[in-house]
Amino acid sequence: MSMIEQEKLTDTSSMTGKLPAVLWNNGNITQICDIAAREEEIVLHLNGREFLHIVASPDMLLEFGAGYFIAAGIAERIISVRTEDKNVFVEADLFPGAGPREGFAPAEKKGHVTSNVMMTPEEIFAVRKAMDVDVWRQTGGLHCAALWHDHKIIAVASDIGRHNAVDKLIGFMTLQGISPGECVIGCTGRQPKGMVMKAVNAGIPVIVGRTAVTYPGAMLAKQEGVTLVGFTRENRFTVYSHPERITGFPTDETDCEADNDNETRLSGWQYDNGTVVRSADHVVSEDTATLYLNGEKYLDNTATQECLEELGAGFFIAAGITKKILSVKVRDADIFVEADEVAEVCGKMESAGGFCPRESTINVEGGVQITPEEIFAVREQINTEQWDKTGALHCAVLYYQGKVVYSANDIGRHNAVDKVIGYMTLNRLPAGKCVLGCTGRMPHGMVAKAANAGIPVIVSRAATTTDGAALAERSGITLICFTRPPRFTVYSHPERIIGLVSEKGI
Repeated sequence: MSMIEQEKLTDTSSMTGKLPAVLWNNGNITQICDIAAREEEIVLHLNGREFLHIVASPDMLLEFGAGYFIAAGIAERIISVRTEDKNVFVEADLFPGAGPREGFAPAEKKGHVTSNVMMTPEEIFAVRKAMDVDVWRQTGGLHCAALWHDHKIIAVASDIGRHNAVDKLIGFMTLQGISPGECVIGCTGRQPKGMVMKAVNAGIPVIVGRTAVTYPGAMLAKQEGVTLVGFTRENRFTVYSHPERITGFPTDETDCEADNDNETRLSGWQYDNGTVVRSADHVVSEDTATLYLNGEKYLDNTATQECLEELGAGFFIAAGITKKILSVKVRDADIFVEADEVAEVCGKMESAGGFCPRESTINVEGGVQITPEEIFAVREQINTEQWDKTGALHCAVLYYQGKVVYSANDIGRHNAVDKVIGYMTLNRLPAGKCVLGCTGRMPHGMVAKAANAGIPVIVSRAATTTDGAALAERSGITLICFTRPPRFTVYSHPERIIGLVSEKGI
């Protein structure tokens, strides 16, 4: 690939936009112009039929289309890919039983990965360094993936979702005719089972993650022959499966011990400044929760198996499917919800792999007022012990009448917020007097959850997107992001923050 082609592949000019905002920093108020990630609704077509609506960053769409169907275990061979505006048309030979169907969860195709590829620790660090791209530092809202082949980085991709970034590089590898058994994929995001499955389906033998893994992700990697590397930092990393592909590591596998339903001690090998030692990390477990609505199966959802009653109620409120929950019953991992005045919602996948909610047309009104000190109190409550211990759980909290009244953890930020909204709904708390706190980013789909629930203030530890901020402005929501004492950034409706006068606003 020429340098011109490489520059075109990594061009990120279409992936960001500018947002007017207000910065509160230790009592000083400044108008700023922030750079935020953009997101678009992309429509994937497979063999002449519309297959899926998905939110993604609007670049590398040819690679994204090819990679999505390979990574999902749907396509055995890509015949052709073309784009038309935000539509991606893929022609492919499919595995038996794969193809368009109800819902949008892709099929799983397990296939043991065999490869003689070998890496040095220095090459693992090179993969990690390749993911430190400018667009991530500018926005804080884009994930990055890197593709390693023949002892060098050959491609880098960024996207609002870590799933999409990896799909783009799997598509690049596929369209370039590169052997997957000689490749390594790096990713900034966590590595649950669904992410590891992408490497398995593509035949990639090594994953280098910058952050945490989950127990099912590590077990899948072990079973299917993938070397799974997590917590890759400047001088250290941990290998959880098949260490034999890394120079200087032992060839034997490691074991794990279960602690409880949602946490597991996972053994591995840690590399730290040239030394390899055994390690045991706390990791998160995950499973499938099946949602039923008024007696009909609605959706399979990967979630942490706690607070399922709240998850069921909150999911349908946050998605804009209903405003009134009649009852919720949980049987094992099945959640049965009865609701009134049910609306149809077009199935669409959000950037993080979650169900993308309907956008409310109702302007959120709430007389709640919040001080900077209360904003930081919400921020403190979402920095949970479980997050510190595992690095893989998102947290959401509900702030009401001067205190946090409920906190929920989950492998996905969507689920954590749904659980909080479910608690508010089941306990009949007035949404207009509540504040939602969350560890995760705030793209359009996440802001829509608060709008559908009628919550007027969001406090996030992370970034927003251009569409997320625009929806908050339209919906009447005060959107507060990058909350890191002594500062935070307000993107919409600053009038609810005491001391932040509207004249200083957007």
